[in-house]
Amino acid sequence: MKRSILKRILPVMMALLLFLAAGCGKSPIKEAAEEVAAQEPVVIGTEPQTDASTVDHSSLYAVDGTTESSDNESYASDTANVNTVLVQNAGVLAMTSADINKTGDSAGDLSGGQNAAVAVLTRGQMTLNGSNITTNAIGAFGMFAAGNDSTLILSGTSVYTSGDSSPALALRDGAIAILTGSSLSTEGMDSPALLLSGGSLTLSAVTLSAKGGELLRILAGENELTLDNVLIPSTSIFGEEATLILRLTNGSSFGGALGSTLPARASVYLDASSKLILTAETYLSAFVNADLTHANIESNGFNLYYDSEAADNAYLESQSFMLPGGGFLAPII
Repeated sequence: MKRSILKRILPVMMALLLFLAAGCGKSPIKEAAEEVAAQEPVVIGTEPQTDASTVDHSSLYAVDGTTESSDNESYASDTANVNTVLVQNAGVLAMTSADINKTGDSAGDLSGGQNAAVAVLTRGQMTLNGSNITTNAIGAFGMFAAGNDSTLILSGTSVYTSGDSSPALALRDGAIAILTGSSLSTEGMDSPALLLSGGSLTLSAVTLSAKGGELLRILAGENELTLDNVLIPSTSIFGEEATLILRLTNGSSFGGALGSTLPARASVYLDASSKLILTAETYLSAFVNADLTHANIESNGFNLYYDSEAADNAYLESQSFMLPGGGFLAPII
């Protein structure tokens, strides 16, 4: 008799427990989905820019105010907000044949470079030759340099990032970078190959790739970009608080946003072998083209306007010119 009653009660109890679990708890699938959503990275450029000089940086290998060198060494950090290599306070570091790796998702703000594989700050100077930098995490920049006179020089070096919000190279607040014979590539979403927020960047025979974002994003500040035998066919973001001096040499090409409203915030210096590709109506302060026929401009039907009062534009004599593709080069009226 007792066994018969137990058989009847047990299914009812199981059903009640399942009902309470569904109503009062969360399924493992729902909990996992919410956890992933909570970890979604902040889109670079939408969060306030933290002053990098006020952010505390920690690292696996730090050069702080000293001069050091490294040859054929490997460095790896898997801790959130810990740089793998940090050079700061006028420190000088020369690395050859280095292998630098970074994992560990960024915790919080991305803009200070706390989770970058390489960070160069406060007048630090770093040289990398024949090296590899690899990151695989959210907000894990390949290289980050910030501050006047902070300098990063690369030769024959590969930089690869696979996580979201992980540019290969970011410059801020007057930093300088010179790259020769190197490659920068990213795979994650919201991961431009180049991120500029005030700095001077020179690329010579450098290849760029960004599978989940644009090759170049310019957010703010005063920027200078020199391309020597480098192709940047498109860039989709040119921030309203940014200015740019762009120099194209030795068969380089550049396409994309340079400002479609006044006042003009960009100037372009173009040699005869290089190409400027318009993707919108474009206003420039200075426009100096070694090809006086302007056959090296692909207008795609858009017009290029220049400031006729700028001294560098005197050679244009306030004239208008027909451009390949149907647009015009004309003075700002």
